[in-house]
Amino acid sequence: MPIPVRETFPSDREDLIVQVTDDGSLTLVRAGSDDAFHSGCGAASETRHVYLRNSGVAERLGQQQPTRVLEIGLGTSMAMLMTLDAAVAQDAVLDYVAIETDWISAATLQYLKPRDWTSRPGLVDDYLDFRRSLPDEVPPGTYCWRLDARRNVTIEVADVRQSSHESEPPFDAIYYDPFCCESAPELWTSDCFRSMRRVISDTGKLTTYSCSRPVRDALEQAGWQVQRVPGPVGGKREVIIASPV
Repeated sequence: MPIPVRETFPSDREDLIVQVTDDGSLTLVRAGSDDAFHSGCGAASETRHVYLRNSGVAERLGQQQPTRVLEIGLGTSMAMLMTLDAAVAQDAVLDYVAIETDWISAATLQYLKPRDWTSRPGLVDDYLDFRRSLPDEVPPGTYCWRLDARRNVTIEVADVRQSSHESEPPFDAIYYDPFCCESAPELWTSDCFRSMRRVISDTGKLTTYSCSRPVRDALEQAGWQVQRVPGPVGGKREVIIASPV
C-alpha cells in the first residue's frame, strides 16, 4: 500500500515542519526524518483515543474524580490541553505533570492552531501566555502553571531518566508519548518502564501508541500487564494499555 502524501508547510523553526493530518488537525514533523509528533492519520483523534480514553482519564474526570496524570513527551501540548479542557468541563481536580527536553515555544505552537483542539479557546490563550513568559529555549528546570484553583500543570524540562516522582502521590495515568523506538531507543527500555511502574497507582494505566513486540516485552519485564487494543479509527491497528501487575 503506498504511503499517503500529506500536505506540509514550514514553521518558524528550520528543524520542524507542520503537517496536516487526516482528521484536519495539525502536527509537527522533524525536517528530513519520519519523526512525527502524532500519527498522520489524525493527531487529535489519536490523542483522544490513545491517551484520554484508553487511560481511563476521560472517565475519571467525567465522574469528577481527582486525577493525576504524568505525560512523557509533552510534544505539542495537545494531550495536556485536551485533558485540561475535559477537567474544566467536568469541574474535576487535575494535577498534570509533563516531562520534555524540547518544550515547543508559543510562536511555533501557534502554527498548529491549538485553539481548535479544545472547546475553550481561552484556556489555550492562557497557556500560550504562560509559555511566552519563558524563553523560547527553556533551560532545564521545573515550571508550574496554575490554570485555576482546581487545575495545575507542572512541566519539567529534563531527561525522564533523571527525573523521579517516587516521593509524590502516585499517578492515575501515564501518557507515554516520546518519539518512536527507532529514534529514541533509550526511552523504551525495561528500566524506563520500571521507573514508570514505581509511580503509578495500583489501579492506574500506562497508555502508548506503540505496539511493537520489543515495547511489549520491555513493559512485561518491568512488571506491567500488557493489553493490545484497537487503535483510533483510520490509524494504527493496535495500541497498548498497560496495567501494573
